[in-house]
Amino acid sequence: MTSGTRFGLTSFKGCLALAICTAAISASLWGSPQTPSSPPAKATQMLREGNALYDDGKYSEAVQKYLSAMAVAPDWYEPHYELGQTYYQMKRPGEAEAQFKLALKADPNCWICYQGMGNLADDSGNSALALENYQKAVELAPDQAQPRYNLAIAYVRVQKVDGAISTLQEAERLRAEYASPYFLLGKIYYQQHRLYLAFDQLFKATKLETSGSRFENAKKLTDFQMIVDNKLPADLIGPHMSYCLARTAAMSPENYRKRFPAAETYVEDLHEEEYVLNDFATMVAELPSKKKSDNEFGRIVSIKNAGYLVPFILVSSGQRFASEADHFEKANPGRLEEFRKWAADKDISLEPFHARCEVRWMGQVW
Repeated sequence: MTSGTRFGLTSFKGCLALAICTAAISASLWGSPQTPSSPPAKATQMLREGNALYDDGKYSEAVQKYLSAMAVAPDWYEPHYELGQTYYQMKRPGEAEAQFKLALKADPNCWICYQGMGNLADDSGNSALALENYQKAVELAPDQAQPRYNLAIAYVRVQKVDGAISTLQEAERLRAEYASPYFLLGKIYYQQHRLYLAFDQLFKATKLETSGSRFENAKKLTDFQMIVDNKLPADLIGPHMSYCLARTAAMSPENYRKRFPAAETYVEDLHEEEYVLNDFATMVAELPSKKKSDNEFGRIVSIKNAGYLVPFILVSSGQRFASEADHFEKANPGRLEEFRKWAADKDISLEPFHARCEVRWMGQVW
């Protein structure tokens, strides 16, 4: 949330963490306990006026309204909290901290006050203190998702990634429409190279938040892109594109998970290469005869039809699948040499196929 968005009597006032906006949540919206008796109407009016001034960016004038509300209702926590948030926006951390503490003195159950304290600690680089304050906020608001998001950020700061993951999962459970946990959890999984788990989170996030820099960055990762060499002759674009289409189809989350239901990331092993080349050969076989007869593409169709796709991959890949070649040779004695003789008789090149296009997805290039 950005500063200036207001609900009820109090405001969402934000702070940035990990390039993801962290908001301090409205007391009246989320139900932080109120003082035993309602504040005087005059104090409530002063608070509303201060909030309106805050929304307009008139922080100094908002400060005066909050001070006036305190003068009328000195034991009411909310003016202290709002003043602390305003001082935070004015980059006056010492005064902000003092107000948060006064708010907590008036209402020890003010979980959003602990969030404010956590934000101050996080900004100052005191990750341990930030973690402590965010944990307290979570304890006081067990049914709220937002303090868990802040807590997860603190866990990341202190390199407790497993704690961050479980905390974000709980935040998603509590508030499924809240985009920030999905963005952050997607980022964590992406950094762990768990591409399919990252995709799940970021894809969901882009459905909940459909604009802004977080949305744009996530879309760049989750959308497949196929880039074709612009120097290719027009009649060869289709065949080369077929390879990228085969690769894209193979690694798409829906397709890959049908073959590997528990997969967390894409694995380019021998079986996957066979799968891609098999689909590619099928596509090439369906091309017009002139394109199919091109030696570079026609040989793939011939190799597939003869049942030699795996030997071709092993023979043409150099050291990439060296260990797999040894296992294959032990399991299929003489099969690789048989393929080499067959290829020589057919005058088929054993050079690897080089597609002049590439697939980009989740920050990776194939």
